[in-house]
Amino acid sequence: MARTATKTELSRDAILDRALAVADAEGLDAVTIRRLAQDLGVTPMALYWHVRSKDELLDAMGDRLYADLSYDIGPDAPWDERLGAVMRTLVDALRRHPACLELAYRRILACPEGLAITEYTLRLLREQGFTPRQTANLAMHALQSAVTLVSGEPGTGQGSPEEQAATLEQKRAALTALPDHQYPYLREMADDLLQCDDVDEYYDFNIGLFVAGARASLSTGVTPAR
Repeated sequence: MARTATKTELSRDAILDRALAVADAEGLDAVTIRRLAQDLGVTPMALYWHVRSKDELLDAMGDRLYADLSYDIGPDAPWDERLGAVMRTLVDALRRHPACLELAYRRILACPEGLAITEYTLRLLREQGFTPRQTANLAMHALQSAVTLVSGEPGTGQGSPEEQAATLEQKRAALTALPDHQYPYLREMADDLLQCDDVDEYYDFNIGLFVAGARASLSTGVTPAR
């Protein structure tokens, strides 16, 4: 039977650490107050001293995604390199807990660290001459791109490593079984589409693509801000 914990025996950080570990291993749906209490050896009521509800717990987990971000490479760096640093920081943060990606949208404008990186990015883009609408579009696209890159990392998926490997093999077999005369490129690049031998190259290429798009849009006639 779970023992009853006092406020001093259980910390909010310990609860969040366990919640993120469960999400990483089994998915966000596996995170419940009852499950965490069982794992931590306490009663569910003991957790409510530190998190008042499941929603508060999820909010706190989302805030953790934005903790300890480091993206300011200095005002003398070119603006596009500074934008790239923001993207890399977001991607690195989300890769730590890919099962919690949906919380990135939920908390970026609700926690101090999320507000800080958003303000930094908005200021950076406005200072280059993007209009408010264009700036908002790019900032939103930056987060959406980071989430999409992490969720779509080739070779990753749901389930245990064994289940992921089996799913990958099924997909590979399906692609390589396609008629060669009709789908030569799908057959040729089956492995490249389904997995990634160099994950860093995958992220560098796609982050560079986002930054290049922002740079190109600025060079095609955006009116400087007054």
